[in-house]
Amino acid sequence: MWFVGVDEAGRGPTLGPLVVAAFAIPESDLKMLEEMGVKDSKLLSSAKRKTLFSWIKSRSEARGWQFAIHHSSPAAIDLAMQLSNLNYHEVDLFAHILNKIDLADEGGQLQLDACDTNAIRFGQNVSAKLQDWPKRGWSIDSRHGADSFFLATAAASILAKESRDLAIDELKEKLGIDIGSGYPSDPKTKAAIPLLLQEKTPHECLRWRWATVKKAWEKLGKGETPIRANSVENGPVPAQRTLF
Repeated sequence: MWFVGVDEAGRGPTLGPLVVAAFAIPESDLKMLEEMGVKDSKLLSSAKRKTLFSWIKSRSEARGWQFAIHHSSPAAIDLAMQLSNLNYHEVDLFAHILNKIDLADEGGQLQLDACDTNAIRFGQNVSAKLQDWPKRGWSIDSRHGADSFFLATAAASILAKESRDLAIDELKEKLGIDIGSGYPSDPKTKAAIPLLLQEKTPHECLRWRWATVKKAWEKLGKGETPIRANSVENGPVPAQRTLF
């Protein structure tokens, strides 16, 4: 029996990607995760998270585990917000990343950290977008805080969180300014946003439809925030729809 955990990092920030990760492991190997101290990424120090990130990837290759990571760019997020909402976008992303995992014939369970207030509904919406689903011997457990209940989901949370942190570090180096964590409440992020709004359009690393960006843009006397050109790179194309 296999377990496939899926989690995300970066839902709330005003800049940088939203990262979704899936991790698949046979039940017989779960004890290895426990022994290494795998847990919800929010409960780990940065140093421990980095260590586990490298360990999970290296052991996956050695043991035949599977993982997949997808970065949804600010442009893709803005498009999704324009056509639907963030919950629907995460449904698309969870299904997209799961479709990259080869589900074993011996069966198993998908363990999703639900992003909708209705966790069961979230799982149903994700499963509706999966290829070759329903699959014999497989089930879905979609719940809030799944990374605290399931080791596979905890591993996925580590992959997602560390991948986003690396992306933010790369962005800091590219921009030459300290953008902080990207969350609107972060003083460093607040200070960086006006610096990223000096051109005719907001910087590409920003989520233009976020209230924080809109308010800062208007405060600079630039009027309404421009509508971003549609752009989706190697990910699911958002569809216009009504919320659930």
